[in-house]
Parts: sequence; C-alpha cells; structure tokens
Amino acid sequence: MKASLYVALMHYPVYKKNGKVITTSITPLDIHDIARSCLTFGVRRYFVVNHLPTMQHLARRITGFWSSDYGANYNRTRTDAMSIVRIKEHLEDCIKDIEKEHAKKPLLVATSARTGPDRIGFHDLSERLKNDDAPYLILLGTGWGLIDEFINRCDLLLDPIHGSGDYNHLSVRSAAAIILDRLCGN
Repeated sequence: MKASLYVALMHYPVYKKNGKVITTSITPLDIHDIARSCLTFGVRRYFVVNHLPTMQHLARRITGFWSSDYGANYNRTRTDAMSIVRIKEHLEDCIKDIEKEHAKKPLLVATSARTGPDRIGFHDLSERLKNDDAPYLILLGTGWGLIDEFINRCDLLLDPIHGSGDYNHLSVRSAAAIILDRLCGN
C-alpha cells in the first residue's frame, strides 16, 4: 500500500437512534479491538476522538494500562496494538497531526451504513490506497452514525457493508475489521 492510512473513531457528531445529534461514550472494547485490527492491516495511527474530558480520561486509563510494565508483561500483543492509539478532542486535532507528518492534509473518507449516491466502492478505494501516496483518514461513526453535515465535508464516502439480508447494524468494531480487510487485506 502506497498511501498512509489512518483511522478515527468519532464519538461526535453522531446520531442517536431518534435522530438527535449526540456525543457517545467511549467503549473500552472499541479501543482494544479496533487498535488490533488497525495494527494488523498496517494503519499508521488509530485516533479515538471524544471531546468529553471524562471520556478522554477513561481512554487514557485504558491505553495507559496496556502501555505499563504490568500490561505489557500480561499481553504484549495488546501493548503493541495500543502503541498506535492516540486520544484526541476533535477531528481537527487528528488532521493537524497527519498534516504535520506529511506536509499535507489527509483525504477524509467517511463511512456509513446508510445507502445513497456518490459513494466509492471498496475495490476502487483499495486501488487508490495502493497507487496514491497521499494520507487517508477513515472516519468511523459510533451511535447511529456520523451526521449528514459531517459526512458532506469529507472527500469520499465509502459504500456501506452489505450482509446477506436486510439487517444492517454492525458494531463499529466489526465494521472496522471488515472495512480494513476489504481495503488492505490480501
């Protein structure tokens, strides 16, 4: 893969099931499992984005534990996965970090379980990642997904994951693993 790939788990701005815009809570398993998927598929950095101080504290406690000597001795592979996690307050903080590293802004790739027009397929995005040396930041929404206004400011919108039936509400951990496998897997 020629592109530098980054992932951000966004807790705001997302929808609640009633359509209200909310901030979701950080789920410890999301930090662990998505970090493991990211490291497996060559993601350079995995950002956990939440503007609430209490949620940032929780995320730092989790990553701090696995970075400690005790955590590393208990499960070295978890420590390795946590090494790419960064806790950020806002998406702009992620963009600044990536821009500082590459001297250009990343292309923002929104994800959504909702169908609609103007989407890029997994194969097409995978080809871009193989041939383009630009940084790409894949945005994963929590709750009931990223709000439309937020998606509209992104450069690309990835096709939703379709299963074998009408049900389509994967956990973000599962969606992240499927997306990364389809984009970066062999």
